[in-house]
Amino acid sequence: MENASGIGYSHQRPAKRRRDDFHEARAPTRRRKAMTVPIEQRNGRKRRTSSAAPAGNGTDGLRAQGVRTRNTIVRVARKLLLEGGALDFSQRAVAAAAGISVSNLQYYFPTRLAVLRAVMEPAIGTYLKDLTRALDSDASPHEMLDALMKRALRDAKDAQYKALWAHFFSFAAIDDECRRLVDEWYATLTRELAQLVRAANPEHSAADSRHVATLLISMADGLAFQAGVGRHTPALEARFMETAHYLVYGKPSSAAGK
Repeated sequence: MENASGIGYSHQRPAKRRRDDFHEARAPTRRRKAMTVPIEQRNGRKRRTSSAAPAGNGTDGLRAQGVRTRNTIVRVARKLLLEGGALDFSQRAVAAAAGISVSNLQYYFPTRLAVLRAVMEPAIGTYLKDLTRALDSDASPHEMLDALMKRALRDAKDAQYKALWAHFFSFAAIDDECRRLVDEWYATLTRELAQLVRAANPEHSAADSRHVATLLISMADGLAFQAGVGRHTPALEARFMETAHYLVYGKPSSAAGK
């Protein structure tokens, strides 16, 4: 027979033991709550087969414990990438550093590239958010472009930021999927920046705006690598800003707003 809760019991079992039955039936629930990955997620959900398309910030549908586990994975993966580079960056190493099993890690990040993407997304995401705010802002496009170029100069002096991108590009050099991910991000960044360039100087065609945006991004990337070998000087920063203004407006920065 079954009681009202659907829990089976024998005709011969004394009624006074139903209290014990109730606690025994609840025990598996307590064990499930203590696990990092809920059992219904492990058995009932299909794993993502592609790491190229994230769903929001990757925490959709996760409970509080799942969010904490995911954040821990990303944090230790970032540390491993900075300390060991591409050669030591594996799912097994990340799982060990996070104190979880490889299968548990793979629930959140099915592939090594999925982990890498989660580590790098905040860096590119910050620029994309800044661009979106710039396009929606009441500030002038000239002011917003100026702020973004100064942001690029600050990032070029950030040792961890530069190291992360250097390791990421080393992956892209040997991994086709990672290379496609780089292309995808740069295409989005270029498209958004081109809109801001054209808003700042409507004389540019759509194609010209994309070309200018590509050159601005290339300059910022190049400056970051040059800064890594001790060539970053105030004079170079000034020339960077001057060149950026000339690319956008076709004239020196002193005349850009005229």
